[in-house]
Amino acid sequence: MLTKDEATYNISKAYLDYCTANRLYWDTLSSRETEREYHTATTNYYTMRQCYLSCEVLTYDEIESATEKKYKLEKIKPTE
Repeated sequence: MLTKDEATYNISKAYLDYCTANRLYWDTLSSRETEREYHTATTNYYTMRQCYLSCEVLTYDEIESATEKKYKLEKIKPTE
């Protein structure tokens, strides 16, 4: 059985992987490898999130406070 602490850790890690892959993907649009990593990380995060919500392991507010409210990446300023 998965504990709430383990689920919080898993969803936080998946969210950070998603954020990192998202940043790398939009920085280097020409790379197929970063595109693959982006889609994999995005799928992992949203699938895990939906599973935890459906199985009532975590609530939406608990997921949000462990991810979006806790970790924020600054926007990249475009280079000229």
